[in-house]
Amino acid sequence: MESHNYKTLKEEVWDTGLCSGCSICATVCPMKTIYFVNNMPTSCNLCKSEKNGVPCGACYSSCPRIETYRKKHGVGNIRSSYAVRSLLKIPKKQSGGAITAILYNALEKKLIDSVITVGQDHTTLQTYSIALSSPDALITHAGSKYIWYTPSLLALRDLIETGVAKRIAVIGTPCVIQGLRKMMESDNSVLNRFKEHVVLLIGVFCTEIFDYEEAKKLLNSQGIEPTDIEKIDIKKNLIVKLYNKDTIEIPIPSGLKKEGCSYCLDFTAVDADISAGSIGSEEGYTTILIRNRKGEYYLNSAIENGCIKTQPLESIKIIEKLASKKYEKNKKQG
Repeated sequence: MESHNYKTLKEEVWDTGLCSGCSICATVCPMKTIYFVNNMPTSCNLCKSEKNGVPCGACYSSCPRIETYRKKHGVGNIRSSYAVRSLLKIPKKQSGGAITAILYNALEKKLIDSVITVGQDHTTLQTYSIALSSPDALITHAGSKYIWYTPSLLALRDLIETGVAKRIAVIGTPCVIQGLRKMMESDNSVLNRFKEHVVLLIGVFCTEIFDYEEAKKLLNSQGIEPTDIEKIDIKKNLIVKLYNKDTIEIPIPSGLKKEGCSYCLDFTAVDADISAGSIGSEEGYTTILIRNRKGEYYLNSAIENGCIKTQPLESIKIIEKLASKKYEKNKKQG
């Protein structure tokens, strides 16, 4: 059994600025002694391993910033690549709405029974971890919310505790997917209750995640209130589409991103079953990278049931370029 506990994790990751905030530590802690304050993990010092010598180490075994993150970069294993758009009506879809459509089909056909994703308060743009169990709820919460930071896995912990979900899909940024994959491949038996029920990992392309409070200040400096915003996208700049049909581009200041993002080398979520983003496809389509047979199965099911339209990508050079750019930019930090 793993001999480390949260104290080792705190020394090596939390206190060094290395933490990505993926929230896998708080999610897998069986006693819920790890929680988040000001977007950083901390502990209430009731760890059974620390206090009573009970074997655990779940948090340390799962953390992607313990060595493994250095090996995660590039485009990873790709079985096939597509430009995909949803054939379902998804009012708030991001790019082609492909991931929503694939998961809608998986819920509808009972291939999965829950999806862990990020929800958003549309009056404040504040994000939060949420578990969705119906196709209609998935449509309601469609659209990428992976711009502001939130501990996105906490709903997974709560869902596992209820015991009602047996086949769970998770959408996450590369660091989140790395934590989940590390957890699933760990031989630490404390993690078995999660490993048995997480069946599909969907990763989103990511250069960095922004601090919510700092981003709100940036928007306010431009005279933009959260209630004015219809959609936000990230290219070179922050692209803000307003309900009045105006589009405003705002340069992204260096202090906006979460500190731990400076160490991340992974743009495409190489540990996912399916990776997705807007880069590499024409407007109105989502780029989908299928990484294994499991990902292929879920994609084909959505095709067969009329939920998505696909066309093979002619090239992934732009994705390779951006993956390489992120690696070269951040590798010196590691």
